[in-house]
Amino acid sequence: MKPRMLFSVLLLALTAVLSGCGTQPAPSPGWAMLPAESGIRMYGYASEFVKIMPRDAGTPGAGRASRWIAQEIRRMGLTPIADCWTEDTAAGRRSFCNVYADIPGTSGQTILLISHYDTKAGIPNFQGANDGGSSTAVLLGLIEHLIANPPAIRDTIRFAFLDGEEARSASYRDDDGLHGSKHLAREYLKEARTLGYSPLIACIVIDMVGDRNLTLDIPRNVSPWLGRAALKAVQGRKDLPIVSLGDNYIIDDHLPFLLAGFPAVNFIDFEYGSAPGRHDYWHTEQDSIDKLSAESLHKTGGLVLALLQRIEADYEVPEKLRRAAESASASAAAPSAVPAP
Repeated sequence: MKPRMLFSVLLLALTAVLSGCGTQPAPSPGWAMLPAESGIRMYGYASEFVKIMPRDAGTPGAGRASRWIAQEIRRMGLTPIADCWTEDTAAGRRSFCNVYADIPGTSGQTILLISHYDTKAGIPNFQGANDGGSSTAVLLGLIEHLIANPPAIRDTIRFAFLDGEEARSASYRDDDGLHGSKHLAREYLKEARTLGYSPLIACIVIDMVGDRNLTLDIPRNVSPWLGRAALKAVQGRKDLPIVSLGDNYIIDDHLPFLLAGFPAVNFIDFEYGSAPGRHDYWHTEQDSIDKLSAESLHKTGGLVLALLQRIEADYEVPEKLRRAAESASASAAAPSAVPAP
């Protein structure tokens, strides 16, 4: 997890863009509302997952965590993809492993859903229940829901469980932290250069989303159209969490995608502590499974599902994102010119 970078000057123009009013899309066939029991199942996933501790990147615990995630994905009927590599870090040469699961679409573009599963190093008895465990459980619950209630989708939905989000030192550096998201963003950037258009329609990052007193912030450094879509998605929905535009910039797994030019948004509850406005459970042994609730996990999953529906319906999606991909696909499908005799 990450410290906040506070900025004294508020971005008023962005606030106006993100807080605009809008209507909900009509329900699309196949997009079933997330049932309440999904939250109970998500809590169960979190409870089992945090038994694997610590999960610091490059350790045996991280290896057990990635295999556990892959096992659950396989049990649900999808084929897990393990993307493992080594790189130089502030702590020396270390190994990392991202785990992906894809529900394929037909458009040639992808909506990326991200959780990190690693824990901060050097914290005794650290479960990382909210910080890594909650988001991992939500993604697993969403996979289960979408397989049981398959919607008609055109974009591939990739569930990405990332390693190495946590910095080993006190703060992030180029060679310390966000390793999994930097690695994946580089891969998509290579693909974009080959294709000539963005392979990503959206990158959605969730982090610390299971607190009993859930209040999700959208940081300032997100793609405006995705922030606007999220705020519209929760309008009039008591089954979804409170989502607000925050005052801060956040260093998290969405940042490498923004820097690579891809649309990205982040949902985070940084008020995680013993009293309102505090975050004294963060990066301590107090971040334990008893601090989470099935209701908060369910509401977060519902938010992601509602945002997916808006994206698939092309609400707020910039036309150029679709047009570039469709134009490239049409060019590839066109017959080659035949020389005149």
